[in-house]
Amino acid sequence: MIILPKLNRSGKQWFMYYSCLNPKTGKMQRFRHYDGFTGKSDQEKLLHARQLHELYSTRLRSGWSPFTDDVEVIYNDHMDYKTIADMYGTRRAGNNTIRVWISKFLESIGQIVSLATYQTYQSKFRIFLLWLEKEKMAGNDLVTLDNKLICTFFNYIINDRKLSRISVQKYTQNLTALFEYIKMNKLIILNPVFDTPTCNRINDQAPRPIQRADIDIFKVEIQKDPELWLAVQFEFYCGMRPGHEIIEMKIKEIDFTAGTVRVTRRRAKTRIERLVTIPRQFLEYIRNLGLQQCNKEFYVFGPEGVPGPDHIGKNKLRYKFAAIRKKLNMPYEYKFYSWKHTGLVEADESGIPSKDISRHAGHSSLKSTDFYFRNKRTGVSKAIRENYPDL
Repeated sequence: MIILPKLNRSGKQWFMYYSCLNPKTGKMQRFRHYDGFTGKSDQEKLLHARQLHELYSTRLRSGWSPFTDDVEVIYNDHMDYKTIADMYGTRRAGNNTIRVWISKFLESIGQIVSLATYQTYQSKFRIFLLWLEKEKMAGNDLVTLDNKLICTFFNYIINDRKLSRISVQKYTQNLTALFEYIKMNKLIILNPVFDTPTCNRINDQAPRPIQRADIDIFKVEIQKDPELWLAVQFEFYCGMRPGHEIIEMKIKEIDFTAGTVRVTRRRAKTRIERLVTIPRQFLEYIRNLGLQQCNKEFYVFGPEGVPGPDHIGKNKLRYKFAAIRKKLNMPYEYKFYSWKHTGLVEADESGIPSKDISRHAGHSSLKSTDFYFRNKRTGVSKAIRENYPDL
C-alpha cells in the first residue's frame, strides 16, 4: 500500500519521496517534495529532511493518503475582509494550506475569546498571510514554514513595519497558538515559532489617566454633549470599557432600584459576566434621565443620540472626544478610554480595596489589577512630600 519516505540527495536538488497505491489505477504512484531545501546548508537540509520524514511517516502509517489532498476542501474563510465576504460569501474552495488552517483555528476560538481578542488574532494573521503571499510561500506545504522563515517574518515586522516590543510579543503569542493548533492536528512535528528576533522599540500610545486639573477643563466641554457625557460617566464610575461593554448595553441590563449594571458575558472582554455597582452620584444622575421609561430592549446609546433598537457606531463617541481634545489642545495620550483608567486610579487613591476595584473593573484576578495599576498610579509619597529634609 505504501513505501515510506526516503531522501534523495544524489543531485543538486534534494527532495523527499514516497509512494502510495492509487485507488483509481491500482498502481503505486510516487510523490516528491522539493519545498524547503533550496538555499540552505547541508546541515539545514538534513534537519528539514528529518522533519519531513517523521511527518510523512506518521501520516502514512495512520492511514492518510496524499490523493485526498488533490481534492479541494471547502471551509469557512475567516480572513476575508467583510466587504469581500458580503460580495462572495464566506464559503470558498482552497487547498490544504496555511490559510485553511488559520480559518480553522479562528473558528475554533470564535466562541471562547472576546470579539476584540478574535479581531486581534485576525489582523495579525492577515499581515502574516499578506507577507507569505508577497514571498510566494502562501501555497506551500505547511512543513516548509520553518523557524528560519518565521524569523524572517519577525525581522520584517521589526525592521520594515517598525512595530513596538509589545506588538511583536503579540505576534509571537498569536502565531505560537496557531502553530500549536496545527501541530495538535499532526500536520507538523515542531512548532516553528521559537528563538524569534527580539525588539526593544517602545511606541507608547497607551491611554493615560487624565489629571484632575484637566478633568475640570474637559467637563465644561463634554457636558455640552449629553450622549458623550453619559458614556464618559459609565467609564469613570462603572469601570466599563468604551467598546462593546458600553455601546452594546441595553436598558434592561441596568437595575435602577438596586443600582447595578450587568455586563454580559458576550460583551465582556474577559468573557466573564459581572454585576457592576453604580456609585450613588451617578445612579442619581441616570435615574433623572428617565431611561427606565424607555423600551427595555432598546440600547442605551442609539444612532440618533437617544435609546433605540440599534446601537451607536463603535467609533462615534471616540471621534467626538478626539475633536474636543483637539479643540482644548490636550495631550494625545488622553484617549476616550482614559476615562476608565482615570476613574479606577482615583478609586484606588481614595482607599477603595483592590479586591473591590478588581471586581468592579472586570479583571480576571488581583494579579491582573496590580499589573493594570503598575504604570497608572501617581506614585506620590505623602511622607516624602511632607517630611523631606531641607537643602
